[in-house]
Amino acid sequence: MSYRRVLLGRWSRRDRLTVVVVALGVAFVCGTALVVVVAGAQTTALAAEYGATATVTTHDSVGAATAAAPPGATVLPYALVGGPDGRQRYVLARPADPGGGAPDAVAAVAEGTGTTLGSLGGSTEHTLRGEAGTVTVSVTPRGSQLLPAQWYVAERGTVEELGTTGAFVVRAVPEGTVPRTGVPLRTALVFFSLGTRQALAALSTVVAGAGLLLGVVVYSVTRMTVRDRERTVRVVRATGGTGRTVLALFAARAGGLAATGSALGYAIGVIGVHAAVNAAVFAGLPTSLSPRVTADAAAIIAPVLVGTTLVGALAGALAAWPVARRPPFATSSDARTRRSTAGDAEGNGSPFARIRELASPTLLDPRTVVPTTATLSVFVAFAVLVAAMGGVLAPISGTEGATITEPGATHPIASTVPTTYADALRDRGIDASAEFLLFEADDGRPYTLRGANYTAFASVTDATLTRGRRPADPGEAVVGADLASTLGVGVGSNLTLGGLTRDGLSRVRIVGVFDAPGPYDDQLIVPLATAQHLTHRSPGTAHFVRAERLPTDALAGPPVTVLDVRVPESVPADGTVTVAAVVRNDRDERVNTTVEAELGAETVERRVRLDPGATGTVRFTLPTGAPGRTTLTVGGITREVPIGDAGGGGAGGLSLGPLPERGPPNATLLVTVRDPDGGPVANATVTAGGATTTTGNDGVAAVSTGASGRLTVEARAGNRSGTESLAIETGAPRRPAATLSVAPAEPDLLARPTLTARLANPWNRTLRNVSVALAGPDRSVRRVVTLGPGETRTVSVRLPRRPPGRYEATVAVDGEELDATRYRVTGDERVAAAVAAGGRTGTSGIGRAVETAFGNLRLVLGVVLGLAAALTVGGTTAAFARAVHGRRETVGVYRATGASPRRVARVVLSDAVRIGTGATLLAVPLGLAGLRVAAAAGYLTVFGVRLRPAASPGLLVGVSLAGVALATLGAGIAVASMLVASPATLLGGESVGAPDDGEVEA
Repeated sequence: MSYRRVLLGRWSRRDRLTVVVVALGVAFVCGTALVVVVAGAQTTALAAEYGATATVTTHDSVGAATAAAPPGATVLPYALVGGPDGRQRYVLARPADPGGGAPDAVAAVAEGTGTTLGSLGGSTEHTLRGEAGTVTVSVTPRGSQLLPAQWYVAERGTVEELGTTGAFVVRAVPEGTVPRTGVPLRTALVFFSLGTRQALAALSTVVAGAGLLLGVVVYSVTRMTVRDRERTVRVVRATGGTGRTVLALFAARAGGLAATGSALGYAIGVIGVHAAVNAAVFAGLPTSLSPRVTADAAAIIAPVLVGTTLVGALAGALAAWPVARRPPFATSSDARTRRSTAGDAEGNGSPFARIRELASPTLLDPRTVVPTTATLSVFVAFAVLVAAMGGVLAPISGTEGATITEPGATHPIASTVPTTYADALRDRGIDASAEFLLFEADDGRPYTLRGANYTAFASVTDATLTRGRRPADPGEAVVGADLASTLGVGVGSNLTLGGLTRDGLSRVRIVGVFDAPGPYDDQLIVPLATAQHLTHRSPGTAHFVRAERLPTDALAGPPVTVLDVRVPESVPADGTVTVAAVVRNDRDERVNTTVEAELGAETVERRVRLDPGATGTVRFTLPTGAPGRTTLTVGGITREVPIGDAGGGGAGGLSLGPLPERGPPNATLLVTVRDPDGGPVANATVTAGGATTTTGNDGVAAVSTGASGRLTVEARAGNRSGTESLAIETGAPRRPAATLSVAPAEPDLLARPTLTARLANPWNRTLRNVSVALAGPDRSVRRVVTLGPGETRTVSVRLPRRPPGRYEATVAVDGEELDATRYRVTGDERVAAAVAAGGRTGTSGIGRAVETAFGNLRLVLGVVLGLAAALTVGGTTAAFARAVHGRRETVGVYRATGASPRRVARVVLSDAVRIGTGATLLAVPLGLAGLRVAAAAGYLTVFGVRLRPAASPGLLVGVSLAGVALATLGAGIAVASMLVASPATLLGGESVGAPDDGEVEA
């Protein structure tokens, strides 16, 4: 048989084990790369519709901006001035050519003429004080939301007169590209794309370590093969074969093993990821991962496959180098014997002899600790890195306490909750912070921005201000110490910010630096007003509310909240009444529950099914009793219900009007008469000032107001009657009657009530250009209406959410207040239940979004940790296989002298525990040191967060125990083949499982 066939082929059982070990290593690299790339692509796809349209760079002078501006870009000079309130404001120069670079953004800046301001309700004059001079300008409102409301836009001459202090350069971004310079006006997609690249770069550090480990594995196994084939090599050299030929053959052999293992590992990695995803789906875990080998994944996997093969070939050549350069008839057996027996008698007199004896292995070579340490170092580094990368996502959401988001929101940037949630929790003595989450990028560096009140943020984050002060203005911010180092900023620095999912621009001055636990230290904190501008959210809202905990009594709240109960104006006695309850599902899952209505002693239940965040109406038909007043209760809302003759607008149940409180003398008043059901009453007798008339089919009667004084109007129909009165005054204007109502009547923290004024013209003349003003807490509206004789109109305004308490609303007509109403925002247990329904202890909206976007964070981390464990088992198996192979004759002696396979296994596993323990004690600091080197080189920054190559005591203990367990498992696999081999085979010096070389032809 040709020696080339012998050395290239005839793979032994140990060679096949090498293929498996290499396959496990390649499976780790390929599977991890696949799952991370796919997860990153899913996240990027989530934000794909938010791609950047333009970028902004900031320069200290117009000259520098003009020099740096590329063709087609627009230069926007600005001046920093003192505004009327004494605070620093930006005045941006209106571009001369709105059709320049990034036309949409530039056109938004160019809107209007003269000087504009976004926070104005009407025109006014402001005095602005700049570096070069003071200018008084006429300011008009601006509608564009691109710039902050407190920024001015003025003509270029005005900016130059104030003193130009810098300039922005706006340039368009080609569709589908990710800008690496400047600040995007729309940042979501850029953040995810750049963050994914950073994650892959961090992963590559451990992948490089895994590649070295694969080289060590192939080297170790090839060394054993060389030792097994030493007789064949001597024959080859004695018959004229050169050392170069031997090196080439063993390099080709090892390369073949590595190539086969690479192909098998690729299949295992891809199939394993698919199997893990399918298992997660079968188990009901929320995952959106769809693993497939994309171009990005192939760009990582292909070099790994080729590189592993080349590393294997190089390792084979290095392993064969000693025997290839040795003379044909020289042998290394004597040297091996001397090395194996050297030092057996050393240290017997040492005081540490007992400890050394306990720590020293009985059978295996102590030097096995070296390759085992190398293998476990990679495992420790990867475990700590995965834990740190998992921590990158936790700070974005906050992994402790509770977080309240909008029910049904698929992503935190799609969630909107009232900031009053935080007020309600603080009223209960619970620290809470209403916050926004924004994803920023600056010159290719992604980072996280959080909109929050710093005091509230610090209360739930344990942040401490170390330098400077807290923000006191929307143009100020504080920065975490780590992010300050990453971006190279500090107190006094300025940062330009872009919008999240829609074009936006802002700029903040850093006034403080804080230290915070974990990756919160890698965030920029801006006031809520700044974040509301960048996210285009209304005042009084946030993405979510973080709290130290939820109210314990809230966790048992009802699945649905009753917002309002509607009862007919007339309820018949001894019959039935149908009432309607407006209910809402405030949970993030579909509910199927029961709502109960109680009228007096009667109770009725109805089933309700609602999707997350949905609102519906439930109707109840309840029996009524004798005339009188009784109580209706639905879901904590109570109504007084008049039954029978107790109903209606007067003693007999007829209602008149509505009529104004006063009017002029000798005017014609149109009186509408209605029955308890609200319908018009025909042929009713109406008496006013001694004159009597009857109503028509429409229920309307025309009466004269008569002389000045108090006018009483009485209506009668059958045994029912009603009475109203008004003042008749000389010079009194004809004004409409106005009634005011709030719906829901008792809103809670979840509801935005609607204030409605119902206007009725009771005069026989048309009322033209009537000015109607509605005013509620923090919101008002003014309308001009025209009402024909007898015509009715409504004017409404939606009021903001408010904390629990009582509030007043008014309606004024032509400056005269005609009606007022008070309403109460509830703060009872229903509110606590509603708040609890929107939160989850231990996770948050962003946490749930990350699970969706990344296809379940637990699945991703579980897959890569499982692959890392498989790689470690393979590496330790290879290390112990070499050690066991070197002691095969000793194992044969054990077996020949009566030792059972179980006893041999116990000795080997005991040695493995000793070696594994020592290797782990070395691997932990080595793995952490390797990560620190990678961190110092800038490779461990993920989504703008600097990963800390440190581990908690609990993680270190867990990793150490896992390392010892994996080493022991590898030793068990390595010795298994020897336990079934005969003592004669072991004592004969043959390799277990290796075929006889047979007759070798030169």
